[in-house]
Amino acid sequence: MEVEIVETTEKLIDNSHVMGQAGQITLIGILILFISLLILWGVMEIIVRVIKDPEKAEVIEEVEAEIITPVVEMVDENVLKMQAAAAAVASIQNYDLKMQVAAAAAGYVAAKKES
Repeated sequence: MEVEIVETTEKLIDNSHVMGQAGQITLIGILILFISLLILWGVMEIIVRVIKDPEKAEVIEEVEAEIITPVVEMVDENVLKMQAAAAAVASIQNYDLKMQVAAAAAGYVAAKKES
């Protein structure tokens, strides 16, 4: 059995410059992104200041200056129970269990109305 000896010459490829170029391209892209965002922000600020309606701004300031007091209304106990039952049913994920809870809540309210 004869063995052939083959000599190979490996050529080393130097790709170190590729990472440098990739970094430069990334930095250029980031700079373009942020510069375009700043330009867009500036244009929007200019548009808002030019188009701003001074009459509406005065009305909004007057409304903000007024103190609005909340209106308190009396709610029936049965209404509160129905709202609590509806909230309990809405918070349950399982549909079959929802139906059972809704039936139980309706039965409870109906029993309270009769008594």
